[in-house]
Amino acid sequence: MRNGFALAVAGALLASAALAQPVSPTFVTFDTDNDWFMHQDRHYTAGSQVSFVKDIDGLPEAVRGLAPLRWSADRMVALAIGQRVYTPGNTNPKPDEPLDRPYAGWVYLQADVRTQTGAVVDHLLFDLGFVGPAAGGKQLQTFTHHIIGSGIPPGWDQQLKSEPTLLVSFERSWPGLIATGGRMQLDLSPYAGVTLGTPYTYANAGAIARFGRNLPNDLPATQISLGTARDGYRGAAGFGWYVWSGFDARAVGHNTFLDGSTFRDSPSVERKVFGIDVQVGIVVAWPRARAGFTLVHRSKEFDGQQGVDRFGQLTISIAY
Repeated sequence: MRNGFALAVAGALLASAALAQPVSPTFVTFDTDNDWFMHQDRHYTAGSQVSFVKDIDGLPEAVRGLAPLRWSADRMVALAIGQRVYTPGNTNPKPDEPLDRPYAGWVYLQADVRTQTGAVVDHLLFDLGFVGPAAGGKQLQTFTHHIIGSGIPPGWDQQLKSEPTLLVSFERSWPGLIATGGRMQLDLSPYAGVTLGTPYTYANAGAIARFGRNLPNDLPATQISLGTARDGYRGAAGFGWYVWSGFDARAVGHNTFLDGSTFRDSPSVERKVFGIDVQVGIVVAWPRARAGFTLVHRSKEFDGQQGVDRFGQLTISIAY
């Protein structure tokens, strides 16, 4: 009798498990940008971001029904927190030298919802943060320079003043618009977008080409542009790798890290309207993990800038 009861309970549990919707793994992604990778120490000098993919089925039904969550192409939404640090290239300028960009720190919270119609993938991103001393830019650079045995950078008393930031971004991509099959794969994915906000306002367009084995569905592959990094890795069908290259061209209407504080007087430089990033990288991906490294070549962003900027980005994603 006991054995029959146990079998009945076990059968009921197995049946309920078969009927239950599979739980999607949740990924956390760590991004770190630094010009140290390219032996530079200027302009966009460092950044870090931690993002994770949240299953919206765990949210209250009233929240899941709100736009843009109800438009999501899957049950996941990407959430992130990040920090960026900007510094001048010349920390001890002479009176007759051209102006250099101001010191600034920025921290932000971000939500990125992905929607899909056929082969077209859209990203709608919301970003809330603040610029100023409380963003910790001075503390981060001082700590980093202490670790590497470099001098403490002067000039942070002239950094951009404290103010809130609000940013909304929309981007449309066509993943694998051109793609080949077989053991080794090649694809090309163009995209275009617009960003409106107090830290940045710009329109951009670009494309990413990948070549490798078992290409995962992770485009844009660690998007690097002026604004916050858009990611949200969701795993791969099997082990794979790829090398990739891309470009991001933009027309900039506002950049508070060059134009100065939005609501207060502050140091500033003459911003260039047009700019471009050229990127090359390598990615290794597993069903529950990913690692990648990217090198970025960024065109001059303001008048009088001494040389282009280069920095690297290391990305690690793991399931938890």
